[in-house]
Formats: sequence, C-alpha cells, structure tokens
Amino acid sequence: MRISRSTVAGWDVLAANGLSRQIPSRDYSGLNQADSQLRVWLPEPAKRALEQICVLLDSSMTYYLTEYFAEYLYGHHEMLYMKATQTGLYEAKPETRYCAISSTDAQAEVEAPNLGKNIFALKIFVPKKIKIGLSQRAALAAVTLGEFLRILICFKLFGCDYGHDKVTMIDKSSSNFKKACAWEQLGENLK
Repeated sequence: MRISRSTVAGWDVLAANGLSRQIPSRDYSGLNQADSQLRVWLPEPAKRALEQICVLLDSSMTYYLTEYFAEYLYGHHEMLYMKATQTGLYEAKPETRYCAISSTDAQAEVEAPNLGKNIFALKIFVPKKIKIGLSQRAALAAVTLGEFLRILICFKLFGCDYGHDKVTMIDKSSSNFKKACAWEQLGENLK
C-alpha cells in the first residue's frame, strides 16, 4: 500500500490532537501486510471515479480502498487512532503491491444499478484480516464477496442510492437490536 509523504506528515497532527482509546483494544496485527487478493468487477463510472479520486488524493487504488474497507470494518475513530499511533494498518510494512485494472468483454454476474455493465476488473491486495472481515459481512448479507465489494465501492463513490438493502440489513431478531429499540423508545416516551 503506497502512502504519500503528505499523508504521513499529517499523522503527527492527529497524534498531537490527543486521540485516545475509546473502546477495548482490538488485535490489529497483520493489517500492515497486503497478503490477500480481492477481485471485483466494476462498472465504468465506478472505475473512472476511483481513478479520479486517486489522482486527486495522490493515492493508489489499493491504498484508498484498503483504508475504506478498514474504516468500514473498524470505524473512523479507530482508523485515526491507528494513524496517530502508527499501528495496525499504518505500521511499517515489509513490501508494497499495486492494484491492476484491466478491461474485458466478459459480463459480470450482477449489474450495479444505473451504472452499466461491470466490465472493469479490479484486483488489489489487502491485509488478510480485512478480506476475512469483508467475507464475513458478505456472508451475513447473503451475497458473494465480489458483489459485496462492488456495492461498498459504488456506495462510497456515489452515495446511498447505489447501496443495496442486503448490505445495510439489520438483524431485527438480535437481542442487541431489541435493547437498542427499547432504549430509543424510552427516550421517545420522555418527550
């Protein structure tokens, strides 16, 4: 994962602003190694948008998407904390790999809404823990990993109209969901 010098320089600001641990520590070991491959077919507008964003941010697609997927799995505060402490995703890495994008005439299994055929192949290397976490979320949503990644990328690039109900679906039978609803209802009753 390629990290620009200006990005690294900004981490000192994060550390100086006093980010502190807010939740119990998680095991972020291995997040600095891009040792697992992700493959996803993207529609042309998503591919072009990714290219434009990466040029604008002086970033590689691997870096941009790895950060996004890690933030999706662990949260924005945790990402900032990892940057400030140079742990997890931001530890010194033994090697760097780059993404590869190619086009093909093959048609993907599922089309993204209103974006056309998924004709651009994206292959990036991410930390194994991120791939496992994304695979687990895809299984919970009952979609393939490729479809899940395509949904996440298009959602990130173009907003909630391009998301999918399965990805944001909440298990309404879970005890945590029921407790949260009861707590919220308690607040509504106090008004």
